[in-house]
Amino acid sequence: MAHPDDPGTPTDQKIRRRVFRTLLNSLVLLVALAVLGGWLSTGFYRLDLGEAAIILRLGEHNRTVRREGLNWHWPEPIEYDRRVNMSGVRTVIFGGRSGAAEQRSESGEAAEDGLFIQTADKNIVSIRFDLQYTVENAYAFVYSMQEPQDILKETTQASVRQIVGGMTVDEVLTKQKTLVEVESRAALIKTLNLYAKDAGGDPAFAIDKINLQDVQPPLAVRAAFQEVSSAGQDEERSISAAKGDAQEILERARAEAVELSEGSEAYKETVILEAQGESSRFESILAEYVNAPRVTQTRLYLETMQEILPGVQKVIVEPGTVGVMPMLNWPGTAPVAASAPGSSTDSAPMASPAQQTKSTDSSGGGVR
Repeated sequence: MAHPDDPGTPTDQKIRRRVFRTLLNSLVLLVALAVLGGWLSTGFYRLDLGEAAIILRLGEHNRTVRREGLNWHWPEPIEYDRRVNMSGVRTVIFGGRSGAAEQRSESGEAAEDGLFIQTADKNIVSIRFDLQYTVENAYAFVYSMQEPQDILKETTQASVRQIVGGMTVDEVLTKQKTLVEVESRAALIKTLNLYAKDAGGDPAFAIDKINLQDVQPPLAVRAAFQEVSSAGQDEERSISAAKGDAQEILERARAEAVELSEGSEAYKETVILEAQGESSRFESILAEYVNAPRVTQTRLYLETMQEILPGVQKVIVEPGTVGVMPMLNWPGTAPVAASAPGSSTDSAPMASPAQQTKSTDSSGGGVR
């Protein structure tokens, strides 16, 4: 009979030991695989829309993942993630009340809220505003600065104080609110960029806008400032009314100028036409004068007498004669009979301008 310890002789005990070792090894392997699979499964993570994951490998920044959905990294302690919401607009309120209940001063009156800032003309204004921003660089937001929200808050207050401190109280209260918002945002972005440059990284924030919610003088002098503001509004209304009146007067003056211009053009045309008519008449008389100088002179002389003495009866005294000769066929004048014998109206020649002309009025008065 074979000995049980004989290596060359298989026995039930050896078979059982081998089977046990095989099962044990398989079990250990399965457990190891299960543990490894469970450990590897801890590296899965899900990102929602707008989220980013900062992946650190052995404590050093490896990458930033922004892919929406299921992602994986090596499980801890090799790699681990830090998720940051980068899409949502974040808001920081400045100058608001800390609680829902209204704060009271020691005297029992309502305590003022707001951020008190001194202006360029040594006045104080109370400002309430809010800052809207998003996270632009997740790694810089989490690891490049300590307490990033506090840094952003202090930097924003400093920027607003810088801009408001360079303006007068009237500019801040009435005229330059939009300018305060724009310039404060620009100053804040510049400061954050300088901070990021000194830190050797990119800016962590993307500044959307700064909104001035309320700008008021301190409560003790608020009534006086409101009176000043009302006076300023009255001034603006008066200026607007004056500008409207000036525009109306200007339009009326322009219309009158156009009317005068058109009238002067018409008058110019009339004068030109009259001058052209006189010129044509002179040229026609000149032509007649060239042909018959003496007759033309006599006719012009008689026409002139008719124009300057329209209501006077006229007679012609012929030199070398005793009587007078009536001027016949003159419009509105009846012929006059000869006043002395020997004068003839048919045979009397026409007098020249050198001859004397005498006229009497309709009552037979003296000679002119």
